[in-house]
Amino acid sequence: MIDGLKSWWSGLSMRERWLVGAAGALALVVLAWALGRPAVAAFLDLEARHRTAIEREGRVAAKVALLAGKPAKAAASAGDATRIDQYLAQSAGEIGLTLDRNEARGDRQATIAIATAKAPVLTDWLAGLEGQGFVVDQLTITPAADGTVGMTAELRKAGP
Repeated sequence: MIDGLKSWWSGLSMRERWLVGAAGALALVVLAWALGRPAVAAFLDLEARHRTAIEREGRVAAKVALLAGKPAKAAASAGDATRIDQYLAQSAGEIGLTLDRNEARGDRQATIAIATAKAPVLTDWLAGLEGQGFVVDQLTITPAADGTVGMTAELRKAGP
């Protein structure tokens, strides 16, 4: 077979050899592109899936932390010992949220604002606060272009 290829190659003129060589080089480039493109797409998809898994792990960790916390009555009494704005700042900081505004209005009410947060983490945090005896009087959540949300809320402690 190699002898057949050698005799075929020697039978070609110089111009035909250049054309066959160029066609072979183009075929190799197309083959490399056909194999490389799916590999690059797979790595990009893997990176996106990894990022999603990290975010999901953060949400699960926040839920576990809320479930492992004290019961609602004990949490509310612990919250009574500290000021409401300090308690909200600490609670938000434990799950990675940053309060951009945190104003206490008396000893049982506060107005808070968060500029950017992932919606599931934010809603889980608010649900956890409600489970600990807080009441959300007013809530405004606004979506951002980057997939996060902003939030302003008025909270108060329930009870006497």
